[in-house]
Amino acid sequence: MLSLEFVLVVVGVLGALMLLAAAWRLGQTRGEMRDAAAEAARAASLRQHPLAAADAAERIARASLEQRSVRCSEFSVAADVSALRPGGSVAVGIRCVTRLEDLTLLRMPGSVTLEATAVEVVDRRRGGT
Repeated sequence: MLSLEFVLVVVGVLGALMLLAAAWRLGQTRGEMRDAAAEAARAASLRQHPLAAADAAERIARASLEQRSVRCSEFSVAADVSALRPGGSVAVGIRCVTRLEDLTLLRMPGSVTLEATAVEVVDRRRGGT
């Protein structure tokens, strides 16, 4: 027969491992958000017109997160394309609200808001595309 102390230790260790896995997944998702913001900023910097740049930023950010299986209940992209010219820069910020249950694959209540920003310099020698 298992002793009560042994059962409590096993339950405690399993709980700690589950929380560690959840923290690891949260950190991984933050990195994926930074990558998506960088990809979106790069895509925006390759466009000639501000509306096309903002559209490209949103489309690429959404596709990048979907490819990485990051599910957002609320999603927004803010693209600053005011300096979209050769030698200028483009800044893209993305915001994703995701349920902890979706993020960690554990039955954790609540949600977390993840944000990431990236800046990309527009190539000085770019031509028209």
